[in-house]
Amino acid sequence: MIKVYDFTGSQIITEFAGQDLWRLKELVTVSVFTDEGTLRYTMFRKFPTNMRSGSHAIDWLIPKFTGNNKYNLAILCHDFAYTKLPSGENPISRELADELLRQMCILSGELGSVRAGIMYRALRIGGSSAYDSENAGDYKDAGEYMDFKWGHK
Repeated sequence: MIKVYDFTGSQIITEFAGQDLWRLKELVTVSVFTDEGTLRYTMFRKFPTNMRSGSHAIDWLIPKFTGNNKYNLAILCHDFAYTKLPSGENPISRELADELLRQMCILSGELGSVRAGIMYRALRIGGSSAYDSENAGDYKDAGEYMDFKWGHK
């Protein structure tokens, strides 16, 4: 299993774009340092995101976003991983995306291992339809606003 040591990224600045939808106002870059190399996410201005998917009813347990930019970066990277690149493929596997999110949320200090584990289990049970779906609606052109590189060891 991959091990995340740390991650860094730029400040997320968004603009409201509709119910549970925001678009980035500025470029966001994230570097995730793992035992298998460094993953580099780039999301350009206008990249759409709903941050954490699902109802606001669970915000008390797993927030959509907070004042903790590192947590928000973790959520944004997961949204990125569930979005198709222009090639029509996801940048990483669903299993890897969910595991990275779990570890990154714990490292952010926003979620402890129990809440991160609940989120992970919920994604493993119900995330396949979102991961497998084509970019549509507000996400139709999302692949044009993202780039991904993995420097394997």
